[in-house]
Amino acid sequence: MTEKHKTMGKFKVIVLAGTAGTGKSTIAGELIHEFKDIYPDLKFIEGDDLHPPANVEKMTRGIPLNDDDRWDWLKKVAVESTKAAASTKEHLSIVACSSLKKKYRDLIRHTCPESEFHFIFLYASKIEVLKRLKTRKGHFMKADMMESQFRDLELPDINDETDCDIVPLDFKTFYQIEKDVIQVVKSKVLNIE
Repeated sequence: MTEKHKTMGKFKVIVLAGTAGTGKSTIAGELIHEFKDIYPDLKFIEGDDLHPPANVEKMTRGIPLNDDDRWDWLKKVAVESTKAAASTKEHLSIVACSSLKKKYRDLIRHTCPESEFHFIFLYASKIEVLKRLKTRKGHFMKADMMESQFRDLELPDINDETDCDIVPLDFKTFYQIEKDVIQVVKSKVLNIE
């Protein structure tokens, strides 16, 4: 842990954001592996696991969620990821959460002001995401629901939302994506080189 990290007094939460099919959970696993020596207690929260049964049922039936469906879930994402960070010696956690709209990110920030959230958007084109989702098994988000996610997607203006970064995925290998995300985490979240 860096001196800056120790003295800030806030919990740090890395939010891997983006539409379904961008590899948020997979990248989270890679981050935990990458930083296991420095942050052995680092915890990952799968945001999808925090959806209430009604949301899962709705998505399973192919019905996109609306804002009202998401409010309590987003609050729970903020609270649970903050609890996870608070439970570690390093006060750091990772959560996968789509965080598609600015107002969703604002709600997460305001729900737990004791945490410093850093949103890393994994961004891929519709074509790339559809290709990924067609090969995905065992998840309630199906390819035919992607239109609603792209309709809701508000990529952050990084001049306005300075706690956000965008990592483009198209035409990159998994290794390149992983390397890009690790670099963002090191330089923008952990302040290490």
